[in-house]
Amino acid sequence: MTERDDRLLRGLYDLRNLFGDKWVPAIVVALRAGPLRRIEILSTVNSYFIDENWTDKQRVLHDSILARSLKKMRMQGLVFRERSTKSFPPEVEYALNPAVADALEAAEPLIAWTRAHPDLLAQAQEYSRKHGPHGGSSADEGDDDFPPRPA
Repeated sequence: MTERDDRLLRGLYDLRNLFGDKWVPAIVVALRAGPLRRIEILSTVNSYFIDENWTDKQRVLHDSILARSLKKMRMQGLVFRERSTKSFPPEVEYALNPAVADALEAAEPLIAWTRAHPDLLAQAQEYSRKHGPHGGSSADEGDDDFPPRPA
């Protein structure tokens, strides 16, 4: 493995560790416009259309799951929790770490790539729908079920 390959592999796994949890992408997008209270995050995320083709997505985010996700995201440094004592009861808002906002900007070219390859994404979604997110079979089974490599 070359040094470049090693950096790429480590970077991809680092990104997966940061953004790979089920609800993190939706929460991050909700916070992109600025700080929100937990109930505002919940309603914003639940207003999003989550594509049912991705089998690892529940269609509704519940408050208990949001609370756990936000706590983990705080521990990871993805979001900040800000408590305001200017009102009673005190209000708590969550805001993106500026580095995460930078990551969203940097992701734009990758997102454009996904729009340029809808057939590949549809194939991946179909496979995940049939076999679950982790495949469910050995690597050598069923290789004939997939289309040939493009020339």
